[in-house]
Amino acid sequence: MAGFRVRVWFDPDGLDVGQPAKDDGLIELPAIPQPGMELADDTGRVAMIRRVVLLHSPGPDGAVAVLVCTPS
Repeated sequence: MAGFRVRVWFDPDGLDVGQPAKDDGLIELPAIPQPGMELADDTGRVAMIRRVVLLHSPGPDGAVAVLVCTPS
């Protein structure tokens, strides 16, 4: 399946509060999601996508966007 490689950043205490977001790695999705959509990990934990940052050019890891997520 061809898709978009996106880097995921997770902010456990919410945007602009407390500790900064941490890098949770790279995933490949069939489409670039929009803010407000949910994203689940392998363990079933669900996070809300709060921000989507499209990159001007793919990063060294092939990522074309960054998703910033918080607990839903």
